[in-house]
This record gives sequence, C-alpha cells and structure tokens, in this order.
Amino acid sequence: MSFGRIPSSLILCCALTGVPAVLAQTEPPPRENFNPFGVDNPVLQRARNWARQAAERANGGLSRYRAEAAMFGPASQSPYVDNGDGTFTFRFLGGPPAAPPTIESIVTVNPDPSNPMIRIDYNGPIRAVAPSAQPLPEIPPSGNRRSF
Repeated sequence: MSFGRIPSSLILCCALTGVPAVLAQTEPPPRENFNPFGVDNPVLQRARNWARQAAERANGGLSRYRAEAAMFGPASQSPYVDNGDGTFTFRFLGGPPAAPPTIESIVTVNPDPSNPMIRIDYNGPIRAVAPSAQPLPEIPPSGNRRSF
C-alpha cells in the first residue's frame, strides 16, 4: 500500500463506518485572545505566589491557613491591582483549611528578581466593606436662603 492512498482509504473507512474524519486545522488564535506569555503572565504569577506564600507564613503555615481559591490557578484571575510601578497589590481572604474564611490579607509585591519586595499591608480579621458614599445633604431652594 502506498502512502498516497492512506488518506483516501481513511476517508473511505470513516464514511463507511459513520465516523467523521477530523482534519487538524492550524489556524493561529484570534488576536484578541493572544497572550504573549502563553498560559499566564509569569511576572503576575510570581507576584501572586509570593503574596499567597507570605500570608501562609504569617498565619501559621498550610496546616493552619489556606488562601481562597482565586489565589491558585490563573494569576490573571486573582484579586489584584497593578499599581503601575511594577508592583501588584493582592487582597484576598483565607482561614483554617476547609472552613469559611476569617482572615483578610492585603499584600503588595514587587516581583522583579533584581529588586524583590513583599510587604503585608494588612493581615487580620475580615473588615466590613466600606460603606457607599453618603448622599449629600439637600441644599434648600434659593428662596429659603438667608444672607447675613
């Protein structure tokens, strides 16, 4: 059997058995989904890992503390803010393994290997979310204003 007949034989076999022939397509990914770092940004991933590990150390190690699920997996989906100066700030919850979170951690990281920095800005009980801005008091109509 020659190599030139294998593809047509494969197609004939698939047609007779009812199995669709699948041919590989080698189209590049769409540009809007293009990520030059591959799976995830390695700089952000390093920063996220350092932030999580700092909280783990500060709270007694993995036997006593686990960070929320968002601090694992794709770093781009973790709760972070890019500070614009090469540092990232992460705000995440954690607590005893298999228990509801009880600890809030805010950690700022500079993942640059030539100038690394890890700073725990807050590590304590979960704080209430800041209340929304209070509405401004109404200003009385101009007819009710008094001038002194």
